Amino acid sequence: MSPKNATSLNEQPLAPSTDRCLAILEVLSRHPEGLTLSEFHRQLGVSKNMVFRILTDMAARGYVYRDAEKTFYLGAKLLELAAPRVHGRNLVDEAAPVVRALRDECGESVGLLVPNGSEAVLIYFQPARHPMRMIFDLGYRLALYCNAPGKVFLAFGDEKERQRRMKLQSFQKQTAQTITSRARLETELEQARQVGYTTDRGEDIEGAHCVAAPVFDRERQLVAALVIAGPSQRMTARAMTGLGQKAVAAAAALNARLAI
Repeated sequence: MSPKNATSLNEQPLAPSTDRCLAILEVLSRHPEGLTLSEFHRQLGVSKNMVFRILTDMAARGYVYRDAEKTFYLGAKLLELAAPRVHGRNLVDEAAPVVRALRDECGESVGLLVPNGSEAVLIYFQPARHPMRMIFDLGYRLALYCNAPGKVFLAFGDEKERQRRMKLQSFQKQTAQTITSRARLETELEQARQVGYTTDRGEDIEGAHCVAAPVFDRERQLVAALVIAGPSQRMTARAMTGLGQKAVAAAAALNARLAI
C-alpha cells in the first residue's frame, strides 16, 4: 500500500505514518500465523527499520505482539476496542464473571464468541486449569457448520439470518467426524433446539470436544455463543450432556444480566 495511493472517505490522501500503520494492521489481519520484519518489507515495500519502529510502538499499546521467534501478530487491543455492545453495554464486561464462574464450575476451557459473516469470532476466553487443556487466542475465527459455538448461530435466532448463514457454509471436511451434508446438519440443529445447546465431537479439530449455548439480549436477539471446550478424554458423551446443561444455565445467567 503506497501513501500516495491511499485515500480516506473524502478522497484526501492519508498521512504517510497513518497509512503505514493501517497497512501493517491490514496485512497482519490476513496472516494469523504472523509475519517477520522481512515479510513485512516484502509485502509492503517499507524499510525494515521503519516497520520495526511502528511495530514497537503498536506493541507498547497492545495492538500487536511479538513472540520469541521475532514474529509479529495482531494483539487483543483491537478486539477490546471493537467489543460488541448490547443496548449500550460492553458484552465482554457483562460476560466475564459468568464465563469465569462457568470455567471454575466445570473445570474446562470456556469462551464467548460472536457471529461475523460466515464465521464466529472468539472475544473472551478463560482456559481450563488442567495441565492438558484447550487454548485459543482472542480473535480466533471458525466456520459455523463444524463446531459447537458455530452451530449456535445456525440453530438459534432469526430464521432468515440462520438460513443466510447456512448458505455461506462450505461444508468442507475438516476431520473424519465433520458433517458435510446440510440435511444431516439441519437434523442435528433441530435436536439442539430441543435440548438448548449444540455439540461438536471432533468435527473441527481432531480430539477436541465442545458444547455451546445461545446468548440472547433483552429483545431475544441472538448475540453470542457460550462454549465449553476440552479434550475428548475428559469430555465423553456422558460428560457432554451434563456440560451442555451447565452451558445452558450459564447462558441463562448472562441473558438475565443483559436483560437488566
